[in-house]
Amino acid sequence: MAELAVLKDAVNGVTRGATHEAANRVAERIEAGSESFRLNAAEMVESVAHQIRDLGARFERPDEAHMVARRLERTSDYIRYRPATRVAGDALRSVRSSRAVWIAGGVLTGLIVHRLVNHRLQ
Repeated sequence: MAELAVLKDAVNGVTRGATHEAANRVAERIEAGSESFRLNAAEMVESVAHQIRDLGARFERPDEAHMVARRLERTSDYIRYRPATRVAGDALRSVRSSRAVWIAGGVLTGLIVHRLVNHRLQ
């Protein structure tokens, strides 16, 4: 009877260890995927900033364009250098505080996803 309990404990320990290792592998894959997505999103926001600067020069509004582009570049840096969980938490808090932010975030997210999809299809 005692041998059965020892064997059962050993099996449970191995199972828990294997489950823990599998969970760690899944978490690492998710983290790697979120890292890639985060870097792509930062590059897209930075690209939009450059396009706004170019449009500002073309329409003779470089000062206004520079202000908007600079804010987008700061946003790009924020996305690039902060952990994904912190970016997501900050975004959620901002969305909860204002409907305008929620709508603007939806539009911006749609534009970024559209650009990512088009970029991957090319």
